[in-house]
Amino acid sequence: MVLLDTNVFIIDRFFKRDERYQANKAFIEHLSETQTGFSIFSLFELCGISSFNLSPTELKQWMYQFDEVYSVTILEPCGLYTQLAGDWFEQFSASVLELLARQMTWGDAVLVQTAEEYGTDAIVTWNKKHFEGKTTVNILTPEEYLATKSAARESDRG
Repeated sequence: MVLLDTNVFIIDRFFKRDERYQANKAFIEHLSETQTGFSIFSLFELCGISSFNLSPTELKQWMYQFDEVYSVTILEPCGLYTQLAGDWFEQFSASVLELLARQMTWGDAVLVQTAEEYGTDAIVTWNKKHFEGKTTVNILTPEEYLATKSAARESDRG
């Protein structure tokens, strides 16, 4: 599974003139071909960013039907339903604080935490520099991810 960063969806929805838009669109079109996840915390972050550009109705649709718009699995925090709320929050907070100590934003820390908890193969983001050297999870841009998939298909044929 690969975990997606919010910027992939921000570019797709709001920045059609961005120089990365075409590469981003190609990546979005391949989402159904692989197992992709999107953290519930990233979805909240995305809705917050998008709230300036979406109507309340559109915002609610994104929050509750995002996985129908994009071919992704919304990932809830691990352990949320198997622990007491206080125990879960204490563990979650300690984990996030440890990641913040690696000098990253809260949103990036929660993304890394989700990737590490779920054992994802990679985080796909346009902001590689935010994550490099701060996690053992592979960090790829959408272009790099597509190139890796293309190389793997060529290898399978040859």
